Amino acid sequence: MSRYALVVFSKKSRNLIIEAGELIGWDKVNPDILGSMLQAVASEDKRSHLGMHYTSVPNIMKVINPLFLDDLHEEFEKAKGNETKLNNLLERMRKMKFMDPACGSGNFLIITYKELRRLEMDIFEELGKINNSTMYVPTIDLGQFYGIEIEDFAVDVTRLSLYIADHQMNLELKRRYGDYLRETLPLHKVGDIRCGNALRLDWNEILPHEKDDEVYLFGNPPYKGGKSQPKEYKKYTKPIIGHIKGWKNLDYITCWFILGSRYISNSKAKLSFVSTNSICQGEQVAMLWPEIYKNNVEINFAYTSFKWNNNAKNNAGVTVVVIGLSNRKFIKQKKLFYDNKVRLVDNINPYLINGENIIVNKTFKSLSGLPLMSLGNMPKDGGNLMLTEEERDKLLLNYPNSEKYIRRITGSKEYINDIARYCIWLNDDNYKEAMDIPLIKKRIEKVKDFRLSSTAQSTREAASYAYKFKQRGHYDNVTVSKEQFNTIVVPRVSSESRIYVPFGLSNQNVIISDSAMAIYDAPLWLLGLLESRMHMVWLENVGRKLETRYRYSSVLVYNTFPVPELSTRRKNEIEELIGNILDIREEEGGTLAELYGSPLAAKNPKPMNSRLLEAHKELDKVVDRAYKSTDFKDDNERLALLLNMYSEMVNKEG
Repeated sequence: MSRYALVVFSKKSRNLIIEAGELIGWDKVNPDILGSMLQAVASEDKRSHLGMHYTSVPNIMKVINPLFLDDLHEEFEKAKGNETKLNNLLERMRKMKFMDPACGSGNFLIITYKELRRLEMDIFEELGKINNSTMYVPTIDLGQFYGIEIEDFAVDVTRLSLYIADHQMNLELKRRYGDYLRETLPLHKVGDIRCGNALRLDWNEILPHEKDDEVYLFGNPPYKGGKSQPKEYKKYTKPIIGHIKGWKNLDYITCWFILGSRYISNSKAKLSFVSTNSICQGEQVAMLWPEIYKNNVEINFAYTSFKWNNNAKNNAGVTVVVIGLSNRKFIKQKKLFYDNKVRLVDNINPYLINGENIIVNKTFKSLSGLPLMSLGNMPKDGGNLMLTEEERDKLLLNYPNSEKYIRRITGSKEYINDIARYCIWLNDDNYKEAMDIPLIKKRIEKVKDFRLSSTAQSTREAASYAYKFKQRGHYDNVTVSKEQFNTIVVPRVSSESRIYVPFGLSNQNVIISDSAMAIYDAPLWLLGLLESRMHMVWLENVGRKLETRYRYSSVLVYNTFPVPELSTRRKNEIEELIGNILDIREEEGGTLAELYGSPLAAKNPKPMNSRLLEAHKELDKVVDRAYKSTDFKDDNERLALLLNMYSEMVNKEG
């Protein structure tokens, strides 16, 4: 017995339904926007977790134009006036197949179908000029279009939207030529729009392809950072990336790139995906791109980072890249798109610049021989060794002799925002006498209890010295041999909307917490080097990101940063300029957060202090000249030079 109930319409209800359908005017409906509207009724949770976004037509064109449309239009221009070439182009288009393995409501498929039908009409028109033909039989068919989508509702929306697009293009054909209209009904078969998890399906089973088949994968797969993915995602991603060391830190979208590169490997098939720019930065580069290169594919075009805004109910508004991959044997030329320009290049590396496929790997010692940068001091104390300003004042009021056991402590947030925090700082020589102060004794006992309750063995072992920080970084190994003792404070996390990360100086009396990095007893010229545009470019591209904020890493950014040999004169010049920057900070007043602002922020940009900005630019000029005698054109040229220097240093070390 059928599980579907039989619906019987009266004559009146039937006529009302037909009348309602005729009132809609389907030729005026944008099927891609319709999909977005229908998605708006889906739960917010599903949209955000599954990446169901409406993507604007201009952004879709960034993906499909360099992937195949530009080539088709170029071939059409060359074929004009030649009937054989025009018919060959039609035959080529008829055989092409397209798949979006994260299709949502089908925006990419719909726009592709429309663009191909319009090009087809242009070809018909050109053929008509040659042979006066009035017979226009469309060859582009919905059966050429495939997709994978995890939500069954979105799958139905995709099919419906493709049917509407087909009907509209038939009407457009009729408007252009008048004497032909392919009947929309009965509905033509759409290619396989499969409901399922793209990471668990065999893409080649959905869209089988041979070595010479012209197949294109494209789309906007879902974004989820390695740390922000729900636990159940790992069971989907592990079979694909689980063999990669540190795989749990890889973005969800990397699985689409790996599966896609396997699909197009050793064939003419190509792909183009939108992605968060994190896959071209930081530690993900070293994990992901060797896996892609294993499949004999390379980047044949790319759009460098830009804001991806769409018209979904919750605008994605993330910083993305568009990356096209192809088997290296079938790449004619490589195109790099940036700042509304396009440039033909010899190669596009994983950092999306013109240069060799150099990948920066972590190293535990500075390749340039810079002083050691170490993690700040980690209390692991349950908050019991920490003191607010009020708590410190109360302790000093009741026990004046406790002052020698209290130090100011600063981390990234405290340093950038000038927040006063303090800590109880004891060592093996003075902790016994400090225990005579009841409040300090009570806090140390709480630290011991906190550490003993930990599941980590190393933390439980640290209960034996509950009077001091669990990890004291490099602090205890520093010998203060001079009056002027500089500690360079390196915030581990800083806003990406600042032009410069505000590094700075501290002294031996201030404890650096583990939310920052420290270079103890550092030369002043080194601070100038770290504050330069050269170093900022390295950080932006090689460093890790925490959400969208810069996350500084000693092993990935500082230790790998290439530094040329600096003369004493150059170091003195840099010291003078960074000294001027420090003076301006003090003279202008305010916190570093206020002085450095957020001029690059998309919303509510706050300008950087103008005096400070000019001083930084002067420093940039001097540091730039240490690397290159002529001016750099842009940051891409800076990065290319740095990557080449890095490669030379690694080869020399090896």
